[in-house]
Amino acid sequence: MMRPIGIILAIIAASLTASASAQQQSDIDAVKAAIVAYHAAVGPLSGSKMDPLWAHDATVILLNPRDKKISVGWDAVKKNWEDAGNFWSELKVTQADGPYIQVKGDVAWSMGIANAVGKSKAGAAINAPTAETDVFEKAAGSGCWCPTPPGGCLSRQAKDLSSH
Repeated sequence: MMRPIGIILAIIAASLTASASAQQQSDIDAVKAAIVAYHAAVGPLSGSKMDPLWAHDATVILLNPRDKKISVGWDAVKKNWEDAGNFWSELKVTQADGPYIQVKGDVAWSMGIANAVGKSKAGAAINAPTAETDVFEKAAGSGCWCPTPPGGCLSRQAKDLSSH
């Protein structure tokens, strides 16, 4: 027979587990919302929409599918997106699979497949699945999840098309 103190401890343990699980789900939902906002900002390649989604520090890293080098630090990442805006005349990114998200403290990572459909300013049409791997950091104070090194890699076919 369980003593009253054992019952009380079991209830406390169960409520702590439920609370931690609810917080984990809340963080996963917030990361999903950040990914949706990121896709919405990538489409029009709007700096004003993308700025608040990123950590603005030296740890940010970006490797877009067309890149020949990795952009490190906020200034380089911002320039990379400006250059991307000069390449694309149209771009729409929609989630096809996932995202699958893991959260550990104030860091989260996700993986998914998005469809990137667009047209370069030179007129080349691109329609390809994009593998996405993102790492997010929970911003101190605000609790918002910012992508720290987002990036992805288009399929081989899309890389071939985007290089024209």
